[in-house]
Amino acid sequence: MPAKKRKLAAIDMGSNSFHLLMAEVSMTGFFPKPRILSQHKQKVRLADGLNDNDSIDDAAISRGIDCLTLFAEELKRFQPFAVKAVATAALRKASNQKELLARFESTLGFPIEVITGESEAEFIYAGVCSASQCRDKVLVIDIGGASTEVVAGNGTQANVLHSLDMGCVVFQNRFFKGGEINPDNVELAIQAATKLIRPYIADYQQHGWLRVLGASGTFRALTEIAAAEKQPGLTQIWLSELIQRCIRQGQVECLNFAGLRDDRRTVLMGGITILLAALKALSVDDFEVTTGALREGLLAQLANEITA
Repeated sequence: MPAKKRKLAAIDMGSNSFHLLMAEVSMTGFFPKPRILSQHKQKVRLADGLNDNDSIDDAAISRGIDCLTLFAEELKRFQPFAVKAVATAALRKASNQKELLARFESTLGFPIEVITGESEAEFIYAGVCSASQCRDKVLVIDIGGASTEVVAGNGTQANVLHSLDMGCVVFQNRFFKGGEINPDNVELAIQAATKLIRPYIADYQQHGWLRVLGASGTFRALTEIAAAEKQPGLTQIWLSELIQRCIRQGQVECLNFAGLRDDRRTVLMGGITILLAALKALSVDDFEVTTGALREGLLAQLANEITA
């Protein structure tokens, strides 16, 4: 008798965190939707290991191997029917990519695909649609560790996709590495992000949107801060004020907002300066946060493939 359900696993080897989602999908029905059974996340900070030659250093590689060892143990217990593992911007950039992939694949026990920026944007959009009701025109922003994806779509169809060479870890190291937060380095970070998004502004505005959805860690951190402060909504004005409060606190290690987790403090400035630049460039006044991201997009594709 054919199986009524199949187990699936998706691994997102991001530039800041690695994620493992394990799910099951029904083999009956017209619209298969994976049901997530468990999820695992570990801060690996792969992009933190990128040196001036774009080689990822031994410490970051070791963190990656430790994480994938744990993921391999979880997968061995789970026994999935299908696994999809992808790596994103940090490995796209890495000059020692071939060596890293061989070591990571040997540890995980499954092939790992280094996806393009456009593919990453497509998976992110699919993941957002799987978690949020995307019935009309939406703009999705995902700030990762080493890249930022901005996607304008209509319903489940992504129409304008760009992956920009900026991320919370990379910008944190570039503009706030010494730990100091001042008006000058904040402005430099905002200007650098604006320069990268400026060539695509007309494309996004021509497409248009009714909602702006933010995905991944920077947005979740802002949601947690806003909730702790009883902020009624996420707006460009509130974000600008938050950045000014960061400047007044003066040092990364001194950032002390209700709701701000320790693991997010170290990359907060990189993420929120990118976000403020994007909001200003695209004339976005307010935004929402979604739980969907790249890994949910991977699961959705796997489900479609095995139930087709």
